[in-house]
Amino acid sequence: MRYAFAVLLVFLLPRFAGAVEILAAAVSGEPYGVATIEIPLEIPIVGDPLPQLEVSDSQHRVLYPVADDLRTKTVRPSEQPVPEPGRGRLLGRLGNLIREIASTDDELEQTVSRRVMFLFHGEAPLNVTVRDNRRILGEYEIATTRDPAELGRQLNQWWSRYTNFARAQIEAADYPPWVETYLVAMLSGRLNLPLPDWYSQANDDDKLVDTMKLIAGAEKINDQVFRQAAVGTANPTQAAALPLPPPPDWKPSPSDLLRDNASLAAVAIEPIAQRVPPECFYIRYGSFANYMWFRDLSSEYGGDISRMVTLRGVKDDSAARIESQLHLQTTELTRMIGPSVIEDQAVVGRDLYVADGASIGVMFKASQPFLLRTSLQNERALLARTDESVSLTEESIGTHKVSLLHSPDNRVRSFLVEDDGFFFVTNSRALVRRFLEVGDGAPSLASTTSFKLARQLMPLERQDTLFAYFSPEMLQGLVSPEYLIELRRRMFAKSDIAMVHLARLASTTEGEPRETPADLVQAGFLPHHFGSRSDGSGTITVGKNVLDSSRGRRSTFLPISDSDMQSVSDDEAQWYQQIASQYTTRFAQIDPIMIGVKRESFAELPGIERLTVHAEIAPWVPEKYGKYSQYLGPPTQVAMQFAPDDIVAVQAHVAAEALGPPTHLFAAIKDTVPPHPEAFDGMIKSYLALRNVPGYLGAWPQPGALDRLPLGIGRGQPVGPGMTRLITGLYRYTGGGFSILAFDPAVLQASIPHIAAVDVVDSAQVRLHVGNLVGSQLEDYVNGLLYSRADDTSSAGAAFLDLMTRQLNVSPEQALAAADDILGGQLQCSLGGEYIYRADLGHWTTTAYQGALAPGQVPPGYVAPLMVWFRGMDATLTQYPDRLVTDAVIDVARQPAP
Repeated sequence: MRYAFAVLLVFLLPRFAGAVEILAAAVSGEPYGVATIEIPLEIPIVGDPLPQLEVSDSQHRVLYPVADDLRTKTVRPSEQPVPEPGRGRLLGRLGNLIREIASTDDELEQTVSRRVMFLFHGEAPLNVTVRDNRRILGEYEIATTRDPAELGRQLNQWWSRYTNFARAQIEAADYPPWVETYLVAMLSGRLNLPLPDWYSQANDDDKLVDTMKLIAGAEKINDQVFRQAAVGTANPTQAAALPLPPPPDWKPSPSDLLRDNASLAAVAIEPIAQRVPPECFYIRYGSFANYMWFRDLSSEYGGDISRMVTLRGVKDDSAARIESQLHLQTTELTRMIGPSVIEDQAVVGRDLYVADGASIGVMFKASQPFLLRTSLQNERALLARTDESVSLTEESIGTHKVSLLHSPDNRVRSFLVEDDGFFFVTNSRALVRRFLEVGDGAPSLASTTSFKLARQLMPLERQDTLFAYFSPEMLQGLVSPEYLIELRRRMFAKSDIAMVHLARLASTTEGEPRETPADLVQAGFLPHHFGSRSDGSGTITVGKNVLDSSRGRRSTFLPISDSDMQSVSDDEAQWYQQIASQYTTRFAQIDPIMIGVKRESFAELPGIERLTVHAEIAPWVPEKYGKYSQYLGPPTQVAMQFAPDDIVAVQAHVAAEALGPPTHLFAAIKDTVPPHPEAFDGMIKSYLALRNVPGYLGAWPQPGALDRLPLGIGRGQPVGPGMTRLITGLYRYTGGGFSILAFDPAVLQASIPHIAAVDVVDSAQVRLHVGNLVGSQLEDYVNGLLYSRADDTSSAGAAFLDLMTRQLNVSPEQALAAADDILGGQLQCSLGGEYIYRADLGHWTTTAYQGALAPGQVPPGYVAPLMVWFRGMDATLTQYPDRLVTDAVIDVARQPAP
């Protein structure tokens, strides 16, 4: 096959200038040719960028296009001479004048030419179509010329523009930017072009912060790992031949000092906690009815509680996937018999990595063991009979017989064990072993001092609907060498699986379809030593499915607690030792976390459910959290009383040298429409926007910091009793120990009679009040902000699908399925619509858009997920010397049962 290069300047429509000029060249032996189509504009277009150019051909020989426009600074249209009439010049001038009048920019830019560059393969001639999202601009035939030097020059120009385009896409993406990352890395290797500087920029975060992000599953860490995997290494990865490095040198928790406390010995503990291993998290529902309440609440939002706030760009269905893996789906029969056979219920596990494969299980205390046993066994046997990929076997763990329901890819992985009236269904063999060891007398979660302290602080008498406890042992376990090193390996495994899917698409795009990792590496679509891992695992294919040889299917990887790590590589040991050293030095104690949620309903509030949330970190060592924990003053039973029309109000008791003695700072916003966030872009705009904020900022007792400013600028000029006007345009009220600032004196005058420092029952340093937004003037404003965020996410998803069709030539019919394969989850429109390909426009959009909307305009009937249920909240935060406490009361509007 011969490859070629061409440059094409075209004359398209009356408003484009120039003549068609084709420089033909053919260079044999090169993997690609390069083509540039540049369109000079006879009449420069002033204002916003024009719709992006697209280029395609019927034979799919066009590869990796990138479009850009040449934009220059220009004098304002009103200052330019009037053009001669004809060929649309006068109309163009009129359009530019209209843009100038509507624009607030001091300097304008104009588009003077349009350009699209792309690679191609195959023999010339090449017929291409150029269009934007409104119309076809022209169809052209590209000839070739033999000119290696010109080919190299144009290839470098294309690469510079292509990598800049990729970087812009990555920075704007609200999805894992793996397509752009893969293409840059793959093309760099295939074309022997340098990686851009931004690709391998060093991470500035320290190891402690990075580790916290790794444990939390931060997307940034996933993206960093993917970049490393996409480039590959020049040499095979070192084999794991070293013993595990030691964990951090953990200091004893302050709760250990309370071990002999007689009051802790008398604390009532629920029986089910006595079967939970200490290294596990513990989420107790207390009854089957409480579990069903929580499940129904999440079902109202597609089975994902996070959807109550916003829809993410990628839907992973983690809760449903865990239910399916454990084979514990709720049926109508389950709802009927559950309350009569289940006395207590809890979710326990070593981690909450539900997106990839958590070490998790559900524990039951049965009131009628026979009925529960029969129900569970029948459901498991039925699945094994009806799904030939699932097997039901019996294993021996210790001296107990354990039922295992299992599929080879871990899509189903469910151990069932019964002991002394307790049933445990889990996906982890290690958790089964520990459950049985605790039953045989090993220490349990209930026996630890920290849990007894938790039950002393949050006793059973509270009757919480949900109680969650994260023990120091569980949190320390997440930082153990077994967990962190395996978590890092899993990220590389996930990246490798995604890259195989991408490489398959790229190879098909270039007319060289490959399926297996080995063939893709040989053809240059995967890097050298792809999938080389220290533990000997790798990526395998089973038909169209791509799996990890040791961990199974992505999203249901083998639980980390079952990975049985025995050795690590030198690189892994050094990486972990740096982390362990920082934890030993800076964070040698990990504090337990406890959360209680109680639900209530009131006859006077039909359809509203009140959730009371109480959370504590105890024992608490504030010193290790640095300066942030020291900004708060002591807890106080004094609170600010606000004006009745303040819909959002916050106050904090702070201690800072600049303010003098501990001071109450407070702020409030009236129930009016504030400026849009875009109005706060830049210092001057922010100042002008703040002038229109219907609120005030105050302090009590008066800190005096304003009075100490030089030249008396903090005192201002008197304009009324207790009121002064500062040089900034702010109005200040002083009186009764208060100092209150606002831009609008009417706001001050209306609020001052209501503002007071009052005694309250509870102690706190921070207090927050948010009123019911439904029916308020803020309702449309907040709904619009949430829509704007969701719209950005939805547009990013459509852009991702456009990327698939334009860069990888994936047909619209296959794009959604291909996106799911790459992302490991379902791409979803965050506006609640469905993604569709508009052939008439040549790009992806969503059914959520209803006709032509102005930028930022909210479609009629759109209600953000948060606005559906949120009906107000009051919250406090209190930092004591030995514990941190947060309380919140949230009113929730429940939806009709599905």
